[in-house]
Amino acid sequence: MAIEFNLYVLAACFLLLCLLAYQEVKRANKHWLIARLTATLLAVVTLALMAIPITANYESRQHNSTLILLTPGFNADSLDHLPQKRYFTDETLAPLLKGKANFIPDLAYHLAATPAIKKVSVYGYGLPDEELKKLENIPLEFHPAEKPSGIIACHWNDQLHEGETLTVQGQYHNSSPKPLNLKLMGFGQTLDSAQITAKATAKFSLQHPLRQKGRALLKLVALQGKDTLNQELIPIQTIAKTTLKITILGSSPGFEYNFLKRWLYENRYQVALRNRISKAQYSIEFLNRTSFELNRLSTQLFQKEDVLLIDQQEFENLSTPEKQAVKQAVGQGLGLILLAQQPNSTEPWIKSLNLAAGKKQEKINQLSLQQTKLATLPEQVPFLIGNIADQQALVLDGASIVAVQRLYGKGNIVATTLPQSYQWSLAGHQHDYALYWTTLLEAAARAKNPTYLLQAVGNAPGAGNRLNFTLATPTPTVPLINHHQQSLSSKQNMLFDNRWQFHDWSFQPGWQSLTINGQKHYFFVFGKENWPALSANQRLERHIAHAALHTPTNNSPETKILTQKIVSKWWFFIAFVFAAGFLWFENRLYSKN
Repeated sequence: MAIEFNLYVLAACFLLLCLLAYQEVKRANKHWLIARLTATLLAVVTLALMAIPITANYESRQHNSTLILLTPGFNADSLDHLPQKRYFTDETLAPLLKGKANFIPDLAYHLAATPAIKKVSVYGYGLPDEELKKLENIPLEFHPAEKPSGIIACHWNDQLHEGETLTVQGQYHNSSPKPLNLKLMGFGQTLDSAQITAKATAKFSLQHPLRQKGRALLKLVALQGKDTLNQELIPIQTIAKTTLKITILGSSPGFEYNFLKRWLYENRYQVALRNRISKAQYSIEFLNRTSFELNRLSTQLFQKEDVLLIDQQEFENLSTPEKQAVKQAVGQGLGLILLAQQPNSTEPWIKSLNLAAGKKQEKINQLSLQQTKLATLPEQVPFLIGNIADQQALVLDGASIVAVQRLYGKGNIVATTLPQSYQWSLAGHQHDYALYWTTLLEAAARAKNPTYLLQAVGNAPGAGNRLNFTLATPTPTVPLINHHQQSLSSKQNMLFDNRWQFHDWSFQPGWQSLTINGQKHYFFVFGKENWPALSANQRLERHIAHAALHTPTNNSPETKILTQKIVSKWWFFIAFVFAAGFLWFENRLYSKN
């Protein structure tokens, strides 16, 4: 269309030029004929150029320029050594800079509007994540601030069951010349504490067993004498413990059962204990539960239980129907903990454990459970368990297996050869004793109906930022998620069809709730004033990694830029006015003569 229009304009102008030139030649007065023909040609040509756009190529040379960005933590004394043009994107820096830098409200727009920017220099702790992503294709030169003083890393298990131990671990950077105390505080008291040395970055680990139910806000406080240096929130949720129903069958009373009975009672497990006194007589106790018939064992009795704990001798003393009832119940989901006592047995279950006599030693000094070392015990392990493909090791003595877990139908079988675990309790190692038995019980327990598990990605989601969540559901059905009466969409995990990812925004700090398929789930949103040192340190680490991948070149060569621009029509209009003016003036002058 544009080409056709240009052709029409040229044709019309050519006809007009021929007509005007003919009139000039035929005029009787030949005075200034050449000048009039030239002016006529100029007028017609400029008229055509005003209708047809004319472009011209321009070549320019420029050096690659650098955008200097100031972020929180920059050294104010270094401003005098920086070039005159400095910028910042964080509004909170305006009072500090006092007009010494220009504010950029939208970094992405500024970069798009200024294509000459070939490198970005960042001073301070760095930009937020969403702004750092905008520099993905631009070389970054990072001038980091000094490491912030305070808690620079922290992790804790924010969802626990009643009775579990809260563990808060992290790093504290103490830049002061004096040591300080870091305290975990809550429920009106100090729960645990650690000392951080002066001028050092130290790791800390604070623990406290939780008895309270529901949501709570603990505090992590750094004290130096009477001065409070830092105070951060530790939100936790304690879920009511689902107590296991445990039946214990012992071949005879003993210290092992007495200590275990007391520990189970104190931790609110529902216990039924039967110790054999003679061939047909038993000592029976019920703790935290009502009594029932325990003289005869049956599949119906075990259907209501979660774990059956029995020693090897008592299992061999059972009648054939009772052994069959135990095996059938385990196949249907009952958990079995077997206390192995000797390697020579005619029972297929016990023979399949591949028990072997262990090397004699005065102490067990290399016991470990889930990569956690346990205290030494004064008694040896009389038997070890062979390494078989279908068995998973739970407790090790060096490289030797002390306790294993294996599947049997829908149930789990846990076998252990440790004869006197109560020695931990006698020696004051209550934590090791509790960890040992908790691990065995959880490994053996009957599988419960699956529940929803909601987790926020990262320990410190902040108000005004995007909140990312992961969700595990009992079934692969798409969950209905609502927040503030608005439905949220979720994305299914590619590998696990019952896991989902979704995100949301929250601008109010404090406890928030989501509704998932009609059930309320809580999470905590931190304010912008929370965890400043941790946030600053994370920015430092991300920018250092980003700068390593986007290193700018040392030299800044000249760049040739070839651009096309449309020539302004005003130039042609001015030429047309001069040509037409000359023709008009000459015609008036001739008519007077």
